[in-house]
Amino acid sequence: MPGIYIHIPFCRQKCRYCNFFSVATLGQKTDVVAALAMEIELQQYYLEGQTLGTIYFGGGTPSLLDKVEIASLLKAIYHHIPVVPDPEITLEANPDNITSDKLNQWKALGINRLSIGIQSFFDDDLKYLGRIHNGQQAADAIKMAQDAGFGNLSIDFIYGIPTLTEKHWETNLKMAFDLGIPHISAYALTVEEKTPLHLQIRQNILPAVDEQQSILHFKQMMEWMNRNGYQHYEISNFCLPGRYSRHNTSYWKREKYLGIGPSAHSFNLNSRQWNTANISNYLKAIDAGHLPFEREILTSDQQYNEYVMTSIRTMWGCSIQTVNDAFGQQYAEHLMEASGKYIADAMLDNRNGVLLLTNQGKLFADRIAADLFIV
Repeated sequence: MPGIYIHIPFCRQKCRYCNFFSVATLGQKTDVVAALAMEIELQQYYLEGQTLGTIYFGGGTPSLLDKVEIASLLKAIYHHIPVVPDPEITLEANPDNITSDKLNQWKALGINRLSIGIQSFFDDDLKYLGRIHNGQQAADAIKMAQDAGFGNLSIDFIYGIPTLTEKHWETNLKMAFDLGIPHISAYALTVEEKTPLHLQIRQNILPAVDEQQSILHFKQMMEWMNRNGYQHYEISNFCLPGRYSRHNTSYWKREKYLGIGPSAHSFNLNSRQWNTANISNYLKAIDAGHLPFEREILTSDQQYNEYVMTSIRTMWGCSIQTVNDAFGQQYAEHLMEASGKYIADAMLDNRNGVLLLTNQGKLFADRIAADLFIV
């Protein structure tokens, strides 16, 4: 079922490692929110009348919006696009701007899932990443959300941080288990060019990321998650049974989605489009009644590659029959041939015609996917 993603491009402060589009000022927030509502109206036919199953406020820092701003965006969605009676409505939030009042407001607006950017419960790690909050605020934010009735919680962790010891990584995960968090996303720290982290590592101000440490953390995480009853349903995502993100799962299962806001991406199975990553250009275009995007029409090869890239990362796997039905026999034959060496090396399993990564294969997911592509 399709979903809609609303990109809120504002942060109080840019984190050192982040290369997502956002700005560390709230000066244009009112104008951008109005433009987002207008873009929803302009894009109301993109999904061709299909009903939305999920609404996702991402960023940036969506929790910086006030209740009136969030309400106006939800009103625009419900007015212009059909929505199921019980949609999953997710709001990304940072610990430093979660309060009891805000939590109650979000509940009243219909937000029923929070994704909290914890990253670590240890201050040394948070300082390395350039996060505003501290470890105590992270723990307090989770407890406040639970007390407010948010049972559908997800938290983000980052592993492979040079300051993050094996013991502290284990403690991070144990705290999440003890708090009963139903969904955990965990990402390896990557150093993107042109970020402050990249520059400070080059200048020897901060220690570099050690790939072997990241691999060790990933292996530990898979073991501890399994031991505590969490399903590894996507390379970076774990959940208690049945508690996966409905919104993100639609991406991995090749569903349509509409992206609203500067830099947001949309996908309708046949093409992909992305908005300008410039707030001034975005506002000018929307004010003139135009959609500020570029579009790529996907070839059959590209559509096949996208299916392989997303499906192979999940516990549902890459179906040879689906490839045959959607793209043709020649694609299915290519997939079977290209996967052979990885099956032989115990990096892929073929279970009744579905290709699944083994734990060893998960260490090389991107490489394996690329080798299954048609280029």
